[in-house]
Amino acid sequence: MPRKKSAAADAAPDQTTTATSAVAEPPSERLSGAAMERPAYIDGLPVNDDGSPILPNNPEAKNWGPPYKAIITTPTFEMGENRRFRQRQFTFKEKPTAEVLATLKEHGFVYRPAEKAWTITANPDTRKLTDELAQEFGGPSEGIGR
Repeated sequence: MPRKKSAAADAAPDQTTTATSAVAEPPSERLSGAAMERPAYIDGLPVNDDGSPILPNNPEAKNWGPPYKAIITTPTFEMGENRRFRQRQFTFKEKPTAEVLATLKEHGFVYRPAEKAWTITANPDTRKLTDELAQEFGGPSEGIGR
């Protein structure tokens, strides 16, 4: 259903409007030269003839590494930390038992279907909790590798 028009919109336009004029200005210097070229980041990194990217030679560039790091790996699950999202996560090879699921839910873990992992925000308390849960889920420490 269309909206009702306000009474002010239906009234005749005011005849006392003042005329405005536009003044043409010369083009600014920033629009000329190299600024009009297509930025390199639009097309991606420059590449060699073989298709490999040409990376700048910067010795001070930082290599942060992958955001996810596995901390404990067993035959049944893996516990790690995703530094990008600041989360600890459990990834199970098969569906965990109802007891394990209940424990994870009780401690506030959330299942993320996209990652197929149970996650919780990483802070000192949850890091200690996940280490304890990994020991509990893994059983004896023989099968756990760091």
